[in-house]
Amino acid sequence: MSSRSQRIFGDLKTKTGLTPNLLARFAICMSLKEKSIPNPDEYNEEGSELSPNVLFGEYEQIYLALMINRLNKDKLDPEIYLNKMMRSHLNRGTVALGPRINDLSDFYELVKEERNV
Repeated sequence: MSSRSQRIFGDLKTKTGLTPNLLARFAICMSLKEKSIPNPDEYNEEGSELSPNVLFGEYEQIYLALMINRLNKDKLDPEIYLNKMMRSHLNRGTVALGPRINDLSDFYELVKEERNV
């Protein structure tokens, strides 16, 4: 993740008590639903690295399918772009999530809001 995303996750963990891997899963989904393609060059690689089993846990195959579906939709070869675009979606979603959460109730409301879209 980028150093900015790492800072945001730290702030959100303090505000909500939620771990970065749970927040990252939601952030990725937020980014995947956006129509535009995130730009990988907007995000540095100076933050922590999350291994797929920590990031996705038992849902790794679901997130892999979501990413491959999105890459195909964006006409990007998964063999080439999977890791780069996963990182981009993680970072873009985190940047979008950060300002929307001040405490756990905000996260709960955001989840409810997203379910109704």
